[in-house]
Amino acid sequence: MRFGLLLSAVHDDHTSAEVQVSEHFRLTELAVGYGFDLVMVGQHFLPEGLRYYQPVPYLAWLGTAFPAIRIGTGIMLLPLMRPVEAAEQIATLDVVTGGRVVFGIGLGYTDREFEALGIPRSQRVRRLTDGLGIVRSLWAGQPTEHHGVFGDFVIKHPVIRPVQRPGPPVWLAAQAPAAVRRAALIADAWYPPPFLAHDELRRLAVLHADTRAAAGRPPATQLPIRREIFIAGTAAEARAEVAPYALARTRTYLDWGLRGELGGETAMHAEDADNLDRRFLLGPPEAIADELLSLHADLGMTDFVYRCQWPGMPFTQTCEQLRRFGEEVIPRVQAALPAA
Repeated sequence: MRFGLLLSAVHDDHTSAEVQVSEHFRLTELAVGYGFDLVMVGQHFLPEGLRYYQPVPYLAWLGTAFPAIRIGTGIMLLPLMRPVEAAEQIATLDVVTGGRVVFGIGLGYTDREFEALGIPRSQRVRRLTDGLGIVRSLWAGQPTEHHGVFGDFVIKHPVIRPVQRPGPPVWLAAQAPAAVRRAALIADAWYPPPFLAHDELRRLAVLHADTRAAAGRPPATQLPIRREIFIAGTAAEARAEVAPYALARTRTYLDWGLRGELGGETAMHAEDADNLDRRFLLGPPEAIADELLSLHADLGMTDFVYRCQWPGMPFTQTCEQLRRFGEEVIPRVQAALPAA
């Protein structure tokens, strides 16, 4: 099992860019020291309240500063981009980092972004599926022709190709059954977001595996999973400490438009402090380690992507959570797994 760090957007325009950059650098530095081998950043355009820097230049900076880690878009909103541009941006990033890129993608859900970029939201599924096909064709150096949502074009001989062949692994975020089936059919890995309740995650993992099998695709060799975590002496203490930060972040997600994307039983629909247990891992390090080992044994989790920073949380507390995860959880997990 490998561990990744998600650098979360927690700063607004009242915080200087230097603070945001320095905190993300420090968290990456700490994570690398604890054995993490992946760092991921997300993407939004014109976000309200929280500041997202665009992932490709941000990851190029981090990948240069930390040459031993993988770097990943977690996630890039492919329907909001031209696929030729996305293909060449990610291929360039893979080249300058020596083949260390994970290409995490998703549909996007915020009306404001589609409107600002002049893209009909109704086209987002087609733009995702057609766009990924174009990206992969260009990465393979194949002649590429398209007549559809991206216009009409013919590319005879693409030359901007990634180091990884046939290309960086594609992790597709999905949380509704139709989207999970799509991930099973077109992506290298399903990347479940942390909005799912624990029981939903397990049901959808079965759906993903069954869909791949029915389509004649081999079992996925990667299953990256995000669960939210807070470490404390007891689950009750952890819940009480993280609740103010987690509930505020939940309101932001829902205000941005995520509410309409969530399935009927998803915990975030009616999230309150007492409900956090449905999708958070809470409690002492040994309990967290046991939960991660269960995800590995039951679902085949290969990568765990961890977020330790929340809006409003003091940075010292963020670093302490990362320290405890790195020093008290990861060693327990590694000790329980057979040597590679």
